[in-house]
Amino acid sequence: MNLVRLLFKQFKLSLLLVFTLSLISASLAVSVIAFTNEQMLHPHAEALTTLLQFVSLLVAVFIIGVASQIGMTTLGHRLVYQLRRTLLKRLLDTDLEQLEKLGPARILASLSSDIQQLTSAFISLPNAVYGLVLTLGGFAYLAWLSQTLFMASVAWLFITVLVAWLLMTKTYAHVDKARDIEDLLYADYQAVLSGRKELALNRQRARRFYAEEFIPHAQQGCQQDIYADRYNGINENWVNTMMLGAIGWVYFLTHYQNWGDHHIATTFSLTILFLRTPLTSLVSAVPSLLSGSVALNKLNSLALPDYCPEFSQATTPLYCNWHTLTLQDVSYRYDNPEQGSAFLVGPLQFHLQQGETVFIIGGNGSGKSTFLRLLTGLYTPQSGQILLEDQQHNLPATEYRQLFATVFSDFHLFHQLLDAHGRPAKQQAIRFWLERLQLTDKVDYAEGRLLDTQLSQGQRKRLALLLAILEDRPILVLDEWAADQDPGYRRIFYHELLPLLKAQGKTIVAVSHDENYFHCADRVLKMAEGVFVSALMR
Repeated sequence: MNLVRLLFKQFKLSLLLVFTLSLISASLAVSVIAFTNEQMLHPHAEALTTLLQFVSLLVAVFIIGVASQIGMTTLGHRLVYQLRRTLLKRLLDTDLEQLEKLGPARILASLSSDIQQLTSAFISLPNAVYGLVLTLGGFAYLAWLSQTLFMASVAWLFITVLVAWLLMTKTYAHVDKARDIEDLLYADYQAVLSGRKELALNRQRARRFYAEEFIPHAQQGCQQDIYADRYNGINENWVNTMMLGAIGWVYFLTHYQNWGDHHIATTFSLTILFLRTPLTSLVSAVPSLLSGSVALNKLNSLALPDYCPEFSQATTPLYCNWHTLTLQDVSYRYDNPEQGSAFLVGPLQFHLQQGETVFIIGGNGSGKSTFLRLLTGLYTPQSGQILLEDQQHNLPATEYRQLFATVFSDFHLFHQLLDAHGRPAKQQAIRFWLERLQLTDKVDYAEGRLLDTQLSQGQRKRLALLLAILEDRPILVLDEWAADQDPGYRRIFYHELLPLLKAQGKTIVAVSHDENYFHCADRVLKMAEGVFVSALMR
């Protein structure tokens, strides 16, 4: 099973120790049954001696059992921690293109639901392991008592396991379908949160979304869960009933077929009755283990890059020595298989000189945002090349991206204020830029962290610009940054902030629609249908 293989890969020595303890614990439990049967059928020692031996066995069972279970649960929680940290690091190392294809709903479902299912699986794993080992040990004891009755019991058990396996496959199928539906439910949750204003203003839209999209998904998920639990309930009761039936099977063979004497039949029956509990525990753990297996398959289906514990570092010369950056015949194609259509951005010819201020203009869908993603290395060109100093750069994408600080239109506002070296920014620099962004009286910060980001959209954009400036990258990329600013601060941005940044040696590439301020740029490039169609020089 995938869960066991993954656990063994991550913690081989710890897992070996825990399984050894489980084996010892199960052996001791079987020894208690064997000792009890022996004393009932052939008492030959003093009562006090027998009692001391029995109590000693019980103490050993308790100590080893506790050690085994604590070890397994601890191991399970550590693995879940390892899964969380490696999954998030792999997401951080995943290209933007792959993340956009997956979609936020699917990723959030894996980060929350799949991790939770794996947690439940590993919490239930100790009972499953203990039940399995104890059952195997018990059957080994039965084989030692009577090989003939043991083979008959194996035949009975084969029928039990065969039907149980068929029921488990049914359970797994419905658990798998329920997990697929969960992705749709997370998309619905995201739609409610992202579209809360539209849904609040239009109750008819809210009603139809609730009735025609969310409710069908919720009903389908509920139905799949019911089917899964139904088959699991049948499975548990089937195993329980067959274990009780095994006692009658043994008595039938011994009394009517003369396959053994009365003492052997009694010992067999007591042992089977004893094994009923661990075997039932094993079967009860199956739903959690199946859900965990489905969750692990879902995580694997994300096709994230391999885990790398380290974060790559940019080289210092990249910051200091660049003078020109060129996009030469760069193209990127969006395919839409469902509609059989595509949108091509490029081939793009773009040359950027150190210290320039370049404005990009164009209508909606002209390719401006895709151009910015190609320029900053967030998208990989499907054709063409990116040149530094008129030579194709061979830098890793993570290192090339260190040239840029950005404020995209769909920016996320982080709380940490970091400098160029990834350390908390200096207080003097923070105060300097807060004054120029007119946020001194509106934002609190301490120890390099913003304490309050509940501001208007325009003010939040100013905070995002603060974070980008403090990073002190050579190229500043702004995607319609001034669109949410009031007219007064928009004038300050174009007439004061941009010249100040330019004086500090920053190269600026900004998407802008403010025609009244085009004179603030060295060049204005217009995009249409995925290519640059004209240029205005100052």
